[in-house]
Amino acid sequence: MAFRLSISQDELRQGQTDEDRERHATTYQASRGGWCTTEPKPTPGAGETGRNGGS
Repeated sequence: MAFRLSISQDELRQGQTDEDRERHATTYQASRGGWCTTEPKPTPGAGETGRNGGS
């Protein structure tokens, strides 16, 4: 059996779930120096209400 030096990205992508693909997604931002992970967007109404986290 021969040893493969590389695995194609398409083959790796096939083994991932949609959640894994979304979690590891990157976007290109020149201001940040290249490919960076995407930051989760805040959900409206789910944040802290007070300065110390109180209501």
